[in-house]
Parts: sequence; structure tokens; C-alpha cells
Amino acid sequence: MLMRALLRLLPWLLGALAVAVAVHLASVACLPQLVMERAMARMGAVNAIHHGPRATAERHGVVRPSPDLLYSVCPYDLSKAALFVGAPVPRDTYWSVSLFDDSTNNFYTLNDREVGNDREVALVLVDKHSPLVVRVGTDGAKPRAVSSPTTHGLVVFRTLVNDERRLGELDAIRRQARCRPLG
Repeated sequence: MLMRALLRLLPWLLGALAVAVAVHLASVACLPQLVMERAMARMGAVNAIHHGPRATAERHGVVRPSPDLLYSVCPYDLSKAALFVGAPVPRDTYWSVSLFDDSTNNFYTLNDREVGNDREVALVLVDKHSPLVVRVGTDGAKPRAVSSPTTHGLVVFRTLVNDERRLGELDAIRRQARCRPLG
């Protein structure tokens, strides 16, 4: 009796399992792009840098922000041209630039310790299908070439406010960052 009942339920159980697997796979495949599209739409124009206000519990532009960090973002679109990303690196505090693809994957990060004595960072971001052609930057420094796995994504700059008395200085330095199409 129990076995016949289980056999009658088996097609329904297998169908429910198949639907659950399909929903899971679809959400894993599509959700990151949807999250990134929504986030980038709120950030402003592509291929331009946007300096956010200092994060608070009520006001934040990036996911899980730290109130000790100043954030600047540049949503990018490499479909028409490569992107120049440049920024001064402040002294005596943490600083980083991180690049994310359209699925929220971090594919490149550079921080203040890695740049050494260079106080200016210059990157040329190209689509993975474009040939990497790097010319000398406008400031004379040769940019680092970075290939993006996707045409769209996000550049995020972070600067640590390690002393409240430096807030104005650090904010002025971060506002010198650049993000613009080449050519």
C-alpha cells in the first residue's frame, strides 16, 4: 500500500525536483547580471566617474559600504572604445581601485602597497576581444593594460579616511581620479 502511494507520488516529486533545479540554475546564471544592471543604472552616466557622499546607514551607493571609506565609481561600457582610468594615490592611507565585470566578479584590484612609490595610477581597460594597444598616457606614465572579461562593468575606487582631520585632503585627492573613453 505504501509502495503504491510512493510510486504514484514519484512523478510529482521528480517534477518538483526538476523545477527546483531549473529555478536554481536560472537564478545563479541571471541574478548577478540583473543586480549589476540595477546598480549601474543608479550610478549615473557610463564612462564617467561619480564621487559618492560618505556612506552612512541611510545613504550608501555600494553594497555593504564602510563609513571609513570614500567611494568613487565609474560604470563602464567598452563597446565603442577602451577606457582610461587614472588616479592619484594618497600617501599614508589605504587606497585601491577594483574592476568588476557585469556579473559582479572582481577581475582586477590594485592597492596603495602594490603601486610602491608611484603616486599616480594609470590603467587602460579594454574589452577581451580587443587587441591590447597601450600608448603613453597624457601624464607621461605608461598605463597598465587590463582586459575586461565583459563589455560592461564597474570601476570602484576606495580611499580610507584614517584620520578625520584628513577628510578634506583625501576627498580632494580622490576627486582628481579620471575615467574616460580613449580615442
